[in-house]
Amino acid sequence: MIFYLGVQTSEIRSPRNWSKSMSRYLGIDYGTKRVGLALSDESRRFAMPYRVLEGREVVIKKEIERICKKENVTHIVVGLPAGLAGQETQMTRKAKMFAGSLKSLGLLVELENEFFSSGEAKRGPTKKQKIDAAAAALILQSYLERWKGVIK
Repeated sequence: MIFYLGVQTSEIRSPRNWSKSMSRYLGIDYGTKRVGLALSDESRRFAMPYRVLEGREVVIKKEIERICKKENVTHIVVGLPAGLAGQETQMTRKAKMFAGSLKSLGLLVELENEFFSSGEAKRGPTKKQKIDAAAAALILQSYLERWKGVIK
């Protein structure tokens, strides 16, 4: 189930209406120490690890804004962590707040459930410092797969 700032996506318009030619999507694995970023290709079929940001949230947001402009990003997908039983946790609330703060960029911001994305990223051949970017790619790829055939 995908939520857009707390509203189930079935209650909002379809991504079919959101696309712009040659635009990309940005995936975010939000953490209190590091924020992993991933970018889609221009066809929005594949997600690739991009980079990891560290520092104060205000600096991270400025860098995300710069990246969005440089890479022609029109949509941001933020991973939504949950407890093992699917319950909301403190990290869930922080990720929602961070996603809400990104709306000021004027882009569509959505939340995508991220079950074990960091754990999965650790299993691959990814270097330790790039795990958060790999986790962001898994989150974004999950979103892209869900909307495959709808996003054009």
